[in-house]
Amino acid sequence: MSAVIYLRSASGNREQTTWQEADCREYLCERDLTEAGVITDTGHPGPGLAKLLDAAANGEVTDVVVSDLSRLGRTPLANMRTFDALDQAGVTIYVASGILSGPVLDDCIRGMMYEFATVDAQRLGCDDIQQD
Repeated sequence: MSAVIYLRSASGNREQTTWQEADCREYLCERDLTEAGVITDTGHPGPGLAKLLDAAANGEVTDVVVSDLSRLGRTPLANMRTFDALDQAGVTIYVASGILSGPVLDDCIRGMMYEFATVDAQRLGCDDIQQD
């Protein structure tokens, strides 16, 4: 199996993406997975994430590895939307460093994550709390 590595540095710090990439490659190596490419975003998730989502929707990506789940979005709600898009495309998300490995598929856990994300967005006064 091969996986795309997705990297994102919120600040544009090259050192940050370098350690993310090292963590992801180590994760792949430990599990005898091969790398299918690297996609990188700087700042907000943008063209790189869009490329990943498009490739997933077209069946070109089946697995993605990130250093941690926060790389997939700036807010918990944005992360959940990305999880859903990747899940609907049949993509498995692997997390190189952290407590979650594998797909986020369990509806109960996903429902709770949405609730937490929505409350967090409301608490922070975000206007991006409407669920799709």
